[in-house]
Amino acid sequence: MKKVLMCVGGGLALSIALTSTVFAGAIENKTNWSAEYIRTLNRNAATDYADIAMYNPAGTVKLTEGFTLNGTIQFLSKEYENIINGTSFESDEPSYIPGIFGVYNKGKWSLYGAFSNVAGGGKVDFGQGNWTTRQAIGYLSLFTGLPGSIPSQQLTGESFYLGYTLGGAYAVNDMLSFSVGIRYVDAHKEASGAVNYTGLPEPALINYEQDGDGWGGIFGVNLTPNDKLNIAMRVETKTKIDLDTKVIQDTTESWLSLVPAPSLLAALGIVNGTSTPRDLPAILALGGSYWLTPKLRTEINLTYYFNENADWGGLESGVDNGYDTGITFEYHFNDKLLASIGYMYTKLGVDPPDMLPENPELDVNTLGGGIAYAFTENFHTNFSIGNSFYKDDSFTPVPGTSVEYKKNVSFVVLGVEYRFM
Repeated sequence: MKKVLMCVGGGLALSIALTSTVFAGAIENKTNWSAEYIRTLNRNAATDYADIAMYNPAGTVKLTEGFTLNGTIQFLSKEYENIINGTSFESDEPSYIPGIFGVYNKGKWSLYGAFSNVAGGGKVDFGQGNWTTRQAIGYLSLFTGLPGSIPSQQLTGESFYLGYTLGGAYAVNDMLSFSVGIRYVDAHKEASGAVNYTGLPEPALINYEQDGDGWGGIFGVNLTPNDKLNIAMRVETKTKIDLDTKVIQDTTESWLSLVPAPSLLAALGIVNGTSTPRDLPAILALGGSYWLTPKLRTEINLTYYFNENADWGGLESGVDNGYDTGITFEYHFNDKLLASIGYMYTKLGVDPPDMLPENPELDVNTLGGGIAYAFTENFHTNFSIGNSFYKDDSFTPVPGTSVEYKKNVSFVVLGVEYRFM
């Protein structure tokens, strides 16, 4: 019995956590917050647009004096696939991700704020089921003794962690500046699934929600040794979050109690009124920007995610720390128009058996690019496109069964910025 529950729970217990529905970031944290980021994929040392309130807050003192407001809307086309013994189960539900950033700069001081999605950020819909529902069917078959004729199966889930950021920065001199900020995170996850199982008194239906919140600190340093070079660092503390569970429906509870056996959700530790830890890990973000010529800028980044130090109710023991690293080249044609292209490699640190079937945490190579155009001195726009090329991975959960995970995400992003000087 214990082995069965572990097998099912390993793939399903947090399968609807859906923490990586957007391409950039670690297992939990997300960093694709702005059009400027998609255009370059490297913003940790940038000092040009107000989105640096999230990427390089200590660099906000270098923006134009006055108030700057920046907004972004992202469209992500997502193709997720579980291939089980050669049969494909797919979800192609798109995502729309907003972001708002503001900076007020006066002399040596700046104040900044941001609203963004710092984890989760989308929905999946496996209309024909996936590896999660297949494991659930195995659990039901074990206790009912039914042969497992399944006319239909379905699973949907959604999650978002909305982050509200506020902070300030101070320039000690033209070379050195510091920043301190706080972030409040409001987390929400929900999932529903259905399995029509021949011989059961009714379909197996589940539906539950999880909500939680937490606070984290953000610290930054920006160093500008000369007119060509800029170096920056950002540290985000762990955000402690406990998710409170509300079970809306679990039809397996009544008829599995006759066996007796735990209901499907209870077997996975999803119990109404209980709390589950799901922290956002700490982050160390480093970046260096350098002007190769008066018109050509390059930037390199490293963002490191301390997954192993987060509390995920013991699940963190099955993952390693992860990182993003990349490079961008940005060419300024004139004072109004620039174009850039960026590359990023993401290592998540999860083995296939421990991945979420709905949203497998596969390593990925990402390419992005776009243009920025200033219609006036005050009104600027950014347009970006790109694609994340995930590396397929597979495993054999039990002899005679193979599971392969595939993903692809493409994106189109528009950003606007107005500077009240």
